[in-house]
Amino acid sequence: MPRKIRPIRVRGDVAFVSLTQGREAAIDVCDAPYVERFNWYAWIPKRKDGSVAGIYAGRNAILEDGSKRQVLMHREILMPSPSLLVDHKDGNGLNNRRDNLREATPTQNAQNSKMRRSNSSGFKGVCWDKVSESWKAYITIDGKGMHLGLFTRKVDAAKAYADASILGHGEFSRLE
Repeated sequence: MPRKIRPIRVRGDVAFVSLTQGREAAIDVCDAPYVERFNWYAWIPKRKDGSVAGIYAGRNAILEDGSKRQVLMHREILMPSPSLLVDHKDGNGLNNRRDNLREATPTQNAQNSKMRRSNSSGFKGVCWDKVSESWKAYITIDGKGMHLGLFTRKVDAAKAYADASILGHGEFSRLE
C-alpha cells in the first residue's frame, strides 16, 4: 500500500510543504508539481558539539542498484553543479524559494553561517582575549584567519569584523 503524501498548502505565490515534526518548507508555487510527488521530512543535522546545524527538508530516494540516498529539497529545486553547495541567503534551511537559494562554494556557505550559540560576546568574529584583557576581532577570508585588532569596547571589535566581512565576504557576509 503506497504511503499517503503529506499535503501542500498554497498562499499566493508560495507553497508550504508539510514535513515531519510539525515543520513546513516554503517553495515557489511553480515547484509544487515536482515537490508534491514525494514525502518530505524535517532533517535536523547536529554538529560535533551536539548543537543543531540547521533544519532542512529531505526525502529518501532509492537508486537503481537498490541502495537508498538522502535528497535535499533545496538541491532538487536549484539543481546546482555537483561540486557546489546550495546556500540559503536568509539562513533558513526551510525557505526553499528560488530567490532565497544560490550556488555557493563551501567557503561561501560558511561565510553566510549564523553566529554560534556558544558565542559569548554577542557579536560574530569577536571574543574576549584574556592575555590582553581586551576584545579581539578576527575573521577568516579565503581560508586564512586574520587578526583584526584588540579593542577596549566590544562594539568597536564588532565594527572591525563587520567592515572586514563586507569587504572580504561580499554578498555572503552575515553579521548575526
